[in-house]
Amino acid sequence: MADAILRVDRLMKSFGGLRATNDLSLDVLRGECHAIIGPNGAGKTTLIAQLQGMLAPDSGTITLDGADITAEPAHRRARLGVARSFQITSLVPDFSVIDHAALAVQARLGHSFRFWTNARRDPALVRPARDAIEAVGLGARADTLARDLSHGEARQLELAIAIAQRPRLLLLDEPMAGMGRKDGVVMTQLLARLKQDYSIILIEHDMQAVFSLADRISVLVAGHIIRTGAPEVIRTDPDVRAAYLGH
Repeated sequence: MADAILRVDRLMKSFGGLRATNDLSLDVLRGECHAIIGPNGAGKTTLIAQLQGMLAPDSGTITLDGADITAEPAHRRARLGVARSFQITSLVPDFSVIDHAALAVQARLGHSFRFWTNARRDPALVRPARDAIEAVGLGARADTLARDLSHGEARQLELAIAIAQRPRLLLLDEPMAGMGRKDGVVMTQLLARLKQDYSIILIEHDMQAVFSLADRISVLVAGHIIRTGAPEVIRTDPDVRAAYLGH
């Protein structure tokens, strides 16, 4: 596809006798929210780890904006515009909301972490950091320590950290994990806003959120994508229902 920001071609990854990624090909279009769904153990997180660069594929290629990034490490991919949020929240309890976002900006700019005390007063870091936390609805919580955030706010902060890196592609691994209904609604509304500005790969078990947010959906079973299509097509596909949605 000519307007694909990400192209994955025949990706393979095995762990011993287990083939976690099996001849997987995928195109993500520029500006779309592309959801990947599948049963537990289908290989979703393994795929995201390969896209981020934390895990090397055995074979196949990954192309970002026409450039082959298959061999690029995670830190290099981050500089090229790939940002990820994780399924399990990992924040520094004694750092504030604005500190976390400023660190992400600092990492993107390549500044030394040895001068963090002064960096808190550096407008080049603080301004984009504040923009990021405002974008996720945490502007009023800028000085709140991570340990004092609710679970939903912690998930919002992880998104702020990701977008503070000014990514071209967001990899979101279950951003609603552990959320109640109220927080889930807030996160769905937030992602609906973010999808206007970013290309997104979304892995999520909340099917209501998936079908309301995704422009296209790929169904992953045993490491292989069995279908890709618009939500209304995927919802009614008998093979998809048999493999996942019907359960």
